Amino acid sequence: METALTALQQAYLLGRSDRWPLGGVAMHDFREYHARQLDVPRLETRLTELVQHYPALRTCINVQRGTQHVRPEVTLHLDRHDLRALDGEVAQRQIEQLRARYSHQRHDPSQPLWRIAVLQLAEQQDPTGSPYDTLIFTSFDALILDGQGISTVIARLFDDRPLAPTAAALPPPAVSVAQRQADAAYWRDKLQDVTTPSALPWRAPLANLTSSRYRRATLTLPRDTIKQLGRLGSPHALLRNSLLSALILDTLAHWTTDGELCVGVPVAFPAADGALGNASSFVAVRYSRHGEDFLQRAQALQDDVLGALDHLTFSGVDLARQLLGQSQGGPALPVILTNCLGWETLPAEAPVRFHDGLTQTPQVAIDIRLTLDSEKNLQLCVDYAEQALHGEQVEAMLAALQRRILHSCQRADLAIAPRDFIDLAHYRHNDSEANYAPYPYLAQLAKRLFGAQGGGNALICGEQTLTYRELGQRIATAIANLQNRGVQPGNVVALYLPRSPEQIILSLACALQGVIWVPVDINSPPERTAYLLENCRPTLVVHGGDLETPIGVTPATLLAPTDRAPALPDEQTLVERSASQAASYYLYTSGTTGKPKCVVLNNRATANVVHQTQQRWAVTADDVFISVTPPHHDMSMFDLFGSLCAGATLVLPAPHQEKDAISWNQLVEKHRVTLWCSVPAILEMLLTCKTADSLRSLRLVAQGGDYIKPATVQTLRTLRPDLALFSLGGPTETTIWSIWHPIAPQENGTVPYGRPLPANRYFICHDDGSHCPAGVVGRIHTAGVNLALGYLEQGELKQHDFVTLEGPDGQPLRAFRTGDQGYYRADGNIMFATRVNGYVKIRGVRVSLPEIEDVLRRHPAIQDMVVVDYPSGENNEAALGALYLTRDGTPLPLSEIRAFATGYLPCTHIPTRFIHAEALPLSANGKTDRHRIRADLSHQQTAPALNACAAPPPNAPLARSAEILTIYWQAIGVAPRPEWGEETAFIAMGLKLPHIKQVAERLNDAFGTRLVSSSLLPCKNAREVAALLAS
Repeated sequence: METALTALQQAYLLGRSDRWPLGGVAMHDFREYHARQLDVPRLETRLTELVQHYPALRTCINVQRGTQHVRPEVTLHLDRHDLRALDGEVAQRQIEQLRARYSHQRHDPSQPLWRIAVLQLAEQQDPTGSPYDTLIFTSFDALILDGQGISTVIARLFDDRPLAPTAAALPPPAVSVAQRQADAAYWRDKLQDVTTPSALPWRAPLANLTSSRYRRATLTLPRDTIKQLGRLGSPHALLRNSLLSALILDTLAHWTTDGELCVGVPVAFPAADGALGNASSFVAVRYSRHGEDFLQRAQALQDDVLGALDHLTFSGVDLARQLLGQSQGGPALPVILTNCLGWETLPAEAPVRFHDGLTQTPQVAIDIRLTLDSEKNLQLCVDYAEQALHGEQVEAMLAALQRRILHSCQRADLAIAPRDFIDLAHYRHNDSEANYAPYPYLAQLAKRLFGAQGGGNALICGEQTLTYRELGQRIATAIANLQNRGVQPGNVVALYLPRSPEQIILSLACALQGVIWVPVDINSPPERTAYLLENCRPTLVVHGGDLETPIGVTPATLLAPTDRAPALPDEQTLVERSASQAASYYLYTSGTTGKPKCVVLNNRATANVVHQTQQRWAVTADDVFISVTPPHHDMSMFDLFGSLCAGATLVLPAPHQEKDAISWNQLVEKHRVTLWCSVPAILEMLLTCKTADSLRSLRLVAQGGDYIKPATVQTLRTLRPDLALFSLGGPTETTIWSIWHPIAPQENGTVPYGRPLPANRYFICHDDGSHCPAGVVGRIHTAGVNLALGYLEQGELKQHDFVTLEGPDGQPLRAFRTGDQGYYRADGNIMFATRVNGYVKIRGVRVSLPEIEDVLRRHPAIQDMVVVDYPSGENNEAALGALYLTRDGTPLPLSEIRAFATGYLPCTHIPTRFIHAEALPLSANGKTDRHRIRADLSHQQTAPALNACAAPPPNAPLARSAEILTIYWQAIGVAPRPEWGEETAFIAMGLKLPHIKQVAERLNDAFGTRLVSSSLLPCKNAREVAALLAS
């Protein structure tokens, strides 16, 4: 007799297809047992008896008809492998091959879905020293039996207990429509705002993983420990299972970026007729480690699970369907917590010993299983998809859980601080501020400027070259003139000047005199400039005559000869000033509110960066620097102090060379520049214009402040084989740079953010301030000697984003909470992940902008890509837009970009608008100007937007340009000319605004579209209309 498959069976069959994420596998249970002198004939006899007794072992499935039936005859799927005569190594290889095959078996549904293998070996010992000469592999498909049923069959296989008779199968209990509707409403309300899959450190987006091999990691906890744990939960009315589940989920939540989990919990009840099968289901459980204390969270979890059991008429399959719409294309519930504590286990006196096992489930990335061994010790078995999670992460989770449970038992306390169980060994390269080594960089500078030996070239700009002595004389003049105007140490001088020798001279004059100096961006709009100057409360504003201010003065005035001799600071003063933590200079940086932030920096931090970098880069007087970074940008501080304190030469581009990358190449070649330091965008401009020999003098190139492209690194390596490459990082609030990474010759992928400079520490933290395990993305925090003093707001020091963080030792420390997210690798290097605003929500779906950029950059014709969110439509809903560059400078058909993106991204992640450009717009600091791109997209609201979710298939052809041209010619009323083609502008043909309506109507008639007239306005030629029609 045939019966229909259950919804769960149908789901398992669908999961065998690799059309689904993490599919291509059967729902399969594999177990391995060891035995010594096993009676194999007796095993075969007992197995025959079991197959005759349990219909599930004779069940076959007709996939096409969606039915199942029980065979009357016994088919014994027992394999025997005699390996006793094989050499040890050969036998082991054979065992591994067989284990790999049986552990990932995919049984033919038309045959009974199970198999048992017996491997006979020469006697050997397991890791505990116990001898064995037989391996037993059991392989069962959950289409016929759930885990509890499989355990029962295996227990009966290895004992002599009489088999209990089974009653006739009972029909499933009737479910009222009202009950099912009520349960559906319960789950809809409970899961309406859940985000799935949980934000664990997946190796790749789960939506992109078609299939995977599975592996098991196991933690064994002694039964006495579990008993003690149970006693800790009893006073709080916590069941042992609930407490264990809470400990597991609470610990696992530390590996998520948001501290939240949504997991599937299988539930099964013994069949009333005693038959074995798979009538299990599962419920969805949400867990958050935020708020309340652990005991309250554990009690809430227990209530949640027990409450869910009252709403099972809305099945697990129904839940999965409901969550699919919220899973961003990935599996609905890829995390499973399975309680196997009630399953039958083999007794200690059984003829076989359980050794290991593996469960794989379609669309499940990690299955955490609680079970007992023959000694009643707790085994936590984690079966995970190898393509979804790194094994090191799984082992780290289990180790943390073990430490947590042991600490709880030792202290008789369930409230254990995360620092006591999360391994923070990845912080091992952090260096205490106490290890700061003072460096009198200002005294060093003064010796070179005012000392007896000042003949070397200090500064070159255009045709002007200043030796150290000449530079020192001009700085002394500037100091004298500042003193003539009553400027004292601690006063503020704003320098509204372009990069120039004058700007360098006045900056150094202020630094040596102890005057707080503020380089101001001369390209700022008037309103912004007024704010920058007013906020920093300057005593003096130095400008080129283009500002109206009563406290203004020109560089020429301050550099004019004066009769007054300067009161130069003595060496001891400069030594003390170099180590001072008082304000020494201000730098403005972008603020999240749109208003610039004035960062207050000090000499002690600057000295640390200059000293550590000079040492690491082996900077000498023979080196030549070039300064291409704007003077109001923090990286320019090292151009200034890193070069001149070492006696090196600093080259400045002349005013007409400021943004001319060809001239930069010429300057590098002419002056034999050895060190280049800039943001990546400026470096890429340099490389674009390089000649065969223009950059051969460079011995070190450092870049930072933005994403470093692997392709740029590869280009740099072609310059010379011994070129040293560095990545630099750290926000302005951490002084010039506070983290770095030497890019090794073998590194070809993403460049690490790196490790902290000496006397600095970097931490990765969750939003609640707790420290993230290695591999988990969190907010980057930094502490140490490089920290700025805070922000200046209308003359007052503020501490926005400077927070008190609990260190790994539990002690409070001052730290800066950056706007970046990253994670620590196990080797102690930080990897940059995204900006805090790198995630946006598009139609309710969380989207990572860097992820989209990375995918679209893979298009062979695209050179670079920037994706932003911008307000679109009448309701200003968030949409995705992109600005892109092509390698040959030619725009791509929009349909081609979309077809490429569709192969890698869900439709919610595909930008609806693309702008082609010849270069990325840069901000004043040389970084990609995303605000400008966003503004450009917003201003082009009439341009045709792509509906990626309703896109044609990738092979949809473009509409024929000839037909489009004919329609336009007819509407315009002109005869075609031979030189007119798909790239010819319609305006050149005589197109006027009144023609557009008629063109739209004719295009809709010809191609079956529903274009509105306004959508054609941005289309300049037939090619662009063809792209619009295809979209």
